Amino acid sequence: MKYLVLVNPSSHGGQARKIWHSYATKLHDYRVVLLENIDQAQTLAAEASGYDAVVACGGDGTVNAVADGVLHNPDPNLKFGVLYAGTSPDFCRFHGIPFSGPEAVEVLNRGFVREIPVLCANGHAFFCSCNLGIGAAVAHDANLWRPRLGDSLGTFCAVVWNLLQLSRWDYTVNGETLTECSHLLVTRMPYIAGGLRLSMPELHEDEFAVWFLRRVRLWKWPGILRKLYRGESCGEFRILHEPGVIAGPGEFEYDGDPHGKLPLEISFSARKLHLITREN
Repeated sequence: MKYLVLVNPSSHGGQARKIWHSYATKLHDYRVVLLENIDQAQTLAAEASGYDAVVACGGDGTVNAVADGVLHNPDPNLKFGVLYAGTSPDFCRFHGIPFSGPEAVEVLNRGFVREIPVLCANGHAFFCSCNLGIGAAVAHDANLWRPRLGDSLGTFCAVVWNLLQLSRWDYTVNGETLTECSHLLVTRMPYIAGGLRLSMPELHEDEFAVWFLRRVRLWKWPGILRKLYRGESCGEFRILHEPGVIAGPGEFEYDGDPHGKLPLEISFSARKLHLITREN
């Protein structure tokens, strides 16, 4: 296969550049571009021509931008690969993509492809979870604290800080009113961020989950966090088909970055992502 490799040299303190220089010779036919910004990643992936696959070498922002570009590329068979160099590899963990450079390059060379459904928030693809209410605040603060405290501790501190605010929101999800929500998210995967994970019901390809916590008192949060770090059952789920319409106050974020205010419509991308991953 012929690869276009898009490297974000600023990802994770320059780790993406180091990973690429260490393992470039192990990848077969390729062209590499050092990105100047995230917008360029999306544009180059969307306009790539003459390649079998576009590979993102960087963190979550780079992965999301390149994957979104691949979905908008005129070639419906264009594949997407990852050489991860970030702090919260939830996408890679869920889809069986190795974190380490040598194993990830070997997966790319083998070229096994799995087609995965992709959710959209107001028409824009996201690849992990879309969070409302406290989730947007946690994502903002975690991005500030992770570089200094590390991924897990930075996320943990952001969660605790925002939980202490005891904010609650009322949402309407496909006509059902959910009152006094401390947190609500939309996802197809159990991993939230920084080691937090849900005990998820099994989903069909045309389904997605809305998970939420309601009427949580301050003294209950330590137990809830313990359950989330262990992947144990907590909160409530609604399993929906598209479209899912969520109305209410405040903003929403997905894949770690804010993206606007509600209302929010959840749908599936018209195309599935041709993801290069492990065979099992």
